[in-house]
Amino acid sequence: MKYTTHIHLTEKFKVRTDGNGEMILSSIKSAMEYLKVHLISPAYNPSTDQIFPQSVDRTDAPEPKRIKFASLGLVVLDEIHFPAKATQRDVVGGSGSYDKRFHYVTPVLGVKPEHFRGTPLLDSLAFHLLAEPEEAVDTIRDLLQLRTRSGIHHRPLIIWEPRPSSCIPSNLTSFYRAMAMVDVFSPNHIELGACFGYSFVQGVDLKLVESLATEILESGFTNGREGSVVIRAAEHGSLVASHTSARTWCPAFYQSTMRDTGVIQPHPKVIDPTGAGNAFLGGYAIALQETPDFVKAARYGTVAASFALEQIGLP
Repeated sequence: MKYTTHIHLTEKFKVRTDGNGEMILSSIKSAMEYLKVHLISPAYNPSTDQIFPQSVDRTDAPEPKRIKFASLGLVVLDEIHFPAKATQRDVVGGSGSYDKRFHYVTPVLGVKPEHFRGTPLLDSLAFHLLAEPEEAVDTIRDLLQLRTRSGIHHRPLIIWEPRPSSCIPSNLTSFYRAMAMVDVFSPNHIELGACFGYSFVQGVDLKLVESLATEILESGFTNGREGSVVIRAAEHGSLVASHTSARTWCPAFYQSTMRDTGVIQPHPKVIDPTGAGNAFLGGYAIALQETPDFVKAARYGTVAASFALEQIGLP
């Protein structure tokens, strides 16, 4: 193939402020698509960052662009059956937009490092993965080895989001082993509690969340190794823990209110939380490429997540 295919997302941007009044620019397509996405032909050479068609005169070509974020998660294409409507096929993440009760009709096809072979995605500056601890160790090892064989020698930022089913106390040792290979570990508050045998489904003890985050930070990022634990806690915001800063809560962008009956009333702008955690991590990853401040990066993640909350489906 002697061509390069570019798919450019519609670039619609909003400016919002974080909790400290700082102006933050975030793409309406969510933080994971903060940059333009390129599908590149095998002409790409990751060792020299050249993203050109083979037939183009490179002396007149634009400056090459670097991929800033890639996810080793799942690509979900749904087939949705309605009682009195035509079936919808190949819907991106559609099941979560209609009914949380769904089942897989084919084996889950996860994104693997080998799928990035020969593409600029392999040379991404940051990677996110959703995996069980043993799977995370294998995936990161395969990713780094493939990058080395492809002539890519710089270390990428690696963010690990644990698979919910793996968050059980008997897996803690495996969790700590996997954390030795990542830069950011980010469960949500329910997953964090489950790792230690606690349930936060009916209610959240924020002090306990802080204590558990500290324990997993000190056991996973040992000997003062730099890294961060970021707990995504829905309407409670996010907790950032690291060896270089105090435990810090970043409030949610949209604040819930408490009714007289004691029932929490979500903010009227919050329509569907599906995908907000992923958008948060995308914004967090991009921000960490601009600042070493974990708390500031979390504020960017908070703003990015707010766009995913405002409607059903992708922004």
